[in-house]
Amino acid sequence: MDASHDSPKTADEAQHGNRLLRLAFDHAGEGIGVFDAALRLLAWNERFVSTVGLEQAALRAGMPLHALLLGLAEAGEYGAVEPRAEAARRTTQLSDPQGPALIQHLRPNGRSIELRRSPTPEGGFVLLCADITERKAAEAAAADNQRMLSLLLQRTQQGFWFIDNALLTTDANPAMCRMLGLTLEQLIGRHIFDFVDEANETIFRHQVVLRAQGRAEGYEIALTRADGGTVHCFNNATPIFDAASRKIGAVGMFSDISEQKRAEQQIRHTSELLAEKTRVLEATLDSLSQGVLSLDAQGRTNTFNLRFVELLQIPESLMQTRPTLETLTRYQLEHGHFGPDLNRVSDSGRPGLSRYLAGEGSSLASRYQRTRADGTVLDVQTHVAADGSVVRTYTDVTASVQTQQALIAAKVEAERASRAKSEFLSRMSHELRTPLNAVLGFGQLLEADALDPLSATQRARVQELLRGGRHLLSLINEVLDLASIEAGSLHLHLVPVDLGAVVGDCLRLVQPMAGERRITLEVLPAAEDARHVLADATRLKQVLLNLLSNAIKYNREGGSVRLGWRVDAADAADRSVRIEVRDDGPGLSSTQQERLFQAFDRLDAERSAVEGTGIGLALSKWLVELMRGEIGVCSAPGAGSTFWVRLACCSAADAPRLLLMPAGPMAALAAAAPMPAESMPVASAQRRTVLYIEDNAVNQLLMEGMLAHRPGLRLLIAGLPAVGLTMAAQARPDLILLDIQLPEIDGFEVLRRLREQPATRDIPVVAVSANAMPTDIEAAEQAGFIDYVVKPLDMKRLLGVVDRVLGLPG
Repeated sequence: MDASHDSPKTADEAQHGNRLLRLAFDHAGEGIGVFDAALRLLAWNERFVSTVGLEQAALRAGMPLHALLLGLAEAGEYGAVEPRAEAARRTTQLSDPQGPALIQHLRPNGRSIELRRSPTPEGGFVLLCADITERKAAEAAAADNQRMLSLLLQRTQQGFWFIDNALLTTDANPAMCRMLGLTLEQLIGRHIFDFVDEANETIFRHQVVLRAQGRAEGYEIALTRADGGTVHCFNNATPIFDAASRKIGAVGMFSDISEQKRAEQQIRHTSELLAEKTRVLEATLDSLSQGVLSLDAQGRTNTFNLRFVELLQIPESLMQTRPTLETLTRYQLEHGHFGPDLNRVSDSGRPGLSRYLAGEGSSLASRYQRTRADGTVLDVQTHVAADGSVVRTYTDVTASVQTQQALIAAKVEAERASRAKSEFLSRMSHELRTPLNAVLGFGQLLEADALDPLSATQRARVQELLRGGRHLLSLINEVLDLASIEAGSLHLHLVPVDLGAVVGDCLRLVQPMAGERRITLEVLPAAEDARHVLADATRLKQVLLNLLSNAIKYNREGGSVRLGWRVDAADAADRSVRIEVRDDGPGLSSTQQERLFQAFDRLDAERSAVEGTGIGLALSKWLVELMRGEIGVCSAPGAGSTFWVRLACCSAADAPRLLLMPAGPMAALAAAAPMPAESMPVASAQRRTVLYIEDNAVNQLLMEGMLAHRPGLRLLIAGLPAVGLTMAAQARPDLILLDIQLPEIDGFEVLRRLREQPATRDIPVVAVSANAMPTDIEAAEQAGFIDYVVKPLDMKRLLGVVDRVLGLPG
């Protein structure tokens, strides 16, 4: 209390006040040591002795601070240090007015103490020691005189408010002034009721009665600040008596609990929100289609929803007892929910559940499925939190499992149907190619017979026969190509292709067709940088032939077809070549263009005299896309049509880098265009032997006729595979032509047996078969055939293969 104000006090009151101060000093919650300017100990209390670790007998009034600290250092309070140096350091630290006001120290016994140094006006200081091990701070330290009490009151954060019996303010500390927003001068003489509203005045009046009865008590009160604000306080009120035990006033210690009140209000608000969220959560859980079970770290039920009870078929009365997961599992076992030996729990869930029942709490599977006795399939997921608590969800996935099983069955059926279709196409191809082999083969023999040449009329008829047969063969090939694309078994070999060379080949092949209709074929000049494209040469030729033949067939009589190509993009990183085929035909409407690339849709051309199936453009589109390109059309009724193909531009030097879709060399050979060959090459000086193993007499006769164009060859024919094996071992032919579809054993088995025998192991074997599916050709290549000739036989192609294998001049 500031002794400078004019409040009258009697000598007895002062003496009584000193006694009170001494009493407070001795019983303060903190240790207090008072040092004068010469750093001599003036006063101390018992808590100071116990807190710093001294014995009472070791202290005396006037004891130097250095001696006190030296005694502590020697007693080991500061650890393994040199006592005098440590005492000197701490003396300097405590005597320095600029030194730290707060020092924490860990005693050897493990107790933490806090030292607060408060300087006094005379140059000394008060050393406050508090044992902060239990986080209790002393509220006030009593002093042995009014000056020390005033000093403490000035520094505390609690507000001290002194009033007399008239309830008028006689003194207050700075903290109290700050709470009320007034200076001490403004507060002195003010009535306590000036700082409360009506409700809090009632509280004050009740407390005044209690003080009059001499009772001390703590209570909450809301004070009104000078600026109109409210500060919530907790007041520990104590009546003050003089030496004659007469009440002369009261002192209140006010703690600002505004933050606490706000926190309590927030807690209440949060609790209300939590309660509401809990209600919402419970409603949400009960509305979920999933069963939910929450377990604490000890495995006991926290919460569950109604869907859990329904799916797990567990009585709700059992769930209300907060059972453990082990209890729930045993209940289900006892009631046959899992079936014998848990055989209705999937493999991923059974071991974990078994180990869990054996006491391994962390062994639960994160996810598994189990099947109830009634066939309901439950998907069980386990989520384990860091604290060991568990949330399990149970989902009825019966419908999805049935759907998945149906999808699997549908996939199996689709794959079976696809295999059946492939087998059907393969068989049909073989059956169609076999008679075509005779038609086209003998037609070629008639056309190429130099010893008995045909008349002009006969030649025209044979050419018509060949034209019809080749048209039928092209239809068969297109259907097989479509089937291969759909099955994903068509492989392309993407390399740099010389566009000029491919175009030249195509123009030579369609020239006769164009001549029949007096159609002019024109190739537009192309830039040198657009010479090569990334493509499969055979399939690109197939696409261009289709576009050129369409441009001729659907053109007007005497019209023209113009073919050209150019670089379509200026960006060097994304250069492409655009190939265009223009005609003078009737053009296409927008509706027709939408249907143009659909398989088997001829845009009503089936009512015209133009032959076709509607496969070519659809096949061309798929082939171009497999070559990483695009195809399209620009047309209008009456203005002709321009079909275009866009492919990546490249150079011939890019070949090693651009081999994107490898395919076997035999597949490329089998699909290649007919190999040029002279009709009658010069006979070899050394007679060569060819063995043909074929059970079909017509095919034997045809092969004999075709190889007759190589008079230097000796042809041996075996009608059965066993006979062929014997003839191969005895005759040691230079080449074996082997049919695949043979009686008793097929061509693959014949080849295997040939390779087993030393006498026939190194004889080259070429497959000759009506099986034209890509998978057939790939299988032949893997088996070891050096080439594959497809029926119907193209004589030039056949003779070219024979010449190449035997090293004959072509």
